[in-house]
Amino acid sequence: MKNRVKIRFFGTFAVIDSSGNDVTPKGKKARGIVALLAETATMRRGRRWLEAMLWSDRAPSQASGSLRQSLSELRSAFGDNVDILSSDRGDVWLDVDAVDTDIDPGSPLREPGRSFLEGFDIRDEAFEQWLAEARSRYDGAAPVAAAPTAAKPLQNVVTIRSAVSEIGSVAENVVGRVLADTVARGIEQNFSAARYVSASRNDPDLRPDLEIRCDTANDGGRAVAFIRVEEGASGRVLFSEHLTVPGSSADLLQSDAIHGIVNAASAQVPARLASHIDLHRPEAAAMGFSSLARRQLKRLDGEGLAEANENFQRAYEVDSNGVFLAWRAFVRMAQLVEAVDGDAQGWRDEVDQLASDALNQSGGNSLAVALVALTRFMLEDDLRPAAELAKTALSQNTNSLFARQTLALAHSAVGDAEKAYAMSSSCRTAAANDELSHLWDLYHSLVCIGAGRLDEARATSDSSAAKSPTFIAPRRQLVALCAHSGDFDDAKAHLTALEKLEGGFTIDRYLNDPDYPNLTLRNAGLLDPVRKIKD
Repeated sequence: MKNRVKIRFFGTFAVIDSSGNDVTPKGKKARGIVALLAETATMRRGRRWLEAMLWSDRAPSQASGSLRQSLSELRSAFGDNVDILSSDRGDVWLDVDAVDTDIDPGSPLREPGRSFLEGFDIRDEAFEQWLAEARSRYDGAAPVAAAPTAAKPLQNVVTIRSAVSEIGSVAENVVGRVLADTVARGIEQNFSAARYVSASRNDPDLRPDLEIRCDTANDGGRAVAFIRVEEGASGRVLFSEHLTVPGSSADLLQSDAIHGIVNAASAQVPARLASHIDLHRPEAAAMGFSSLARRQLKRLDGEGLAEANENFQRAYEVDSNGVFLAWRAFVRMAQLVEAVDGDAQGWRDEVDQLASDALNQSGGNSLAVALVALTRFMLEDDLRPAAELAKTALSQNTNSLFARQTLALAHSAVGDAEKAYAMSSSCRTAAANDELSHLWDLYHSLVCIGAGRLDEARATSDSSAAKSPTFIAPRRQLVALCAHSGDFDDAKAHLTALEKLEGGFTIDRYLNDPDYPNLTLRNAGLLDPVRKIKD
């Protein structure tokens, strides 16, 4: 028996399956696709037409990627009813024989006294014009002419200004300005933002959302930098840090510590700015969703990863920035590595699509490129493409810790253990206060295993597990590392934890399944001591 759905246009838009379940997609653009398809008699529309209606302010490649992403969301929302939706390279359509609507005035589905698509709100001028014309047809109201609008940028952005220091020598001021711009570049990778030199706190029309200030000075053979990130309108300090290095102010630019400052500012400022900015702005709302998702990644259990994926999706729905797709690919990878119950093959396919779309839409964003690189490194056998992507990300932003860590893992995999160790140590130090520091601990432990530094590998795995008790991956490391050091009681304790955390876990699978995600331990010969526990 063919599955059927009912689509309600009058009143609150809804898609109801034959069992009475609400399968309405959550995303506004995904709901818009259903409405645009189901409103026409053939329930079929061209891809380019849908892109023009819903992403009219995007470049063709971005609009195409956004449509693919929304179609993927639709298929997920429809679940067992997914067969009602089809598409090819030219068109998207619904099965007219499986869909009932309340469009017909005599339809028993229509609720009396309700208006067409009440409360439906999609911020696109083309869709708004279509909706106004449709309401005039179905509700009998006069069509509403689109109001003339002033020219506007293709994408709303958070504005960032690097302020010029008014103290110190010319050389100190130049260094301060470079450092401020370095922090600004790191922050703008996380959401839709742009750096300006003309933004002014004294002019309300040009006032920046963020202002980055950095003062430097030379003091007795040492150079000092004081970096602040301020909310543009009020001057409220959102982040501050100081840095001291031997030498002159120019030596500040070569310090590894700047990586940590850039990383800390990039992680902390978006979350703090979100509480001071108008969340009706799509880029600001996206900033809030993505900041929440990053915090949810700390748990790295099934529920936390699902919530993180949903919030990165929400961020993308309100502001189609490819960096949020890259984060979603990263989350799906984590779900696969952590063996979260779900559609593993579907997630694997989704990772490929998300990563491709992220690179197509935000290939110039070093964070997006680095996230895709790390995602591919963790899932693919051929490490060269991931390493090349990491190099690209690092060329775009030399302070990208995700790119540096991916390169460290790549060096470890090909046998350059000392180079890998040096890079990974630097990343872990720079990210010591990061909300995702448990991830940096895990990656460093993998590099330490490759370098034969097993005591340090155990210590960093312990640190990772302590910071995120539901994180499975460090427990896998600790079983083998504890057994190798002869600490079988601790090894057994971590095995017991794995049995509770990981569905379907068995020691036989841990030891003998070549697809089990402990390849680094296997290659290092660290599984043999675990066999003593089994025996």
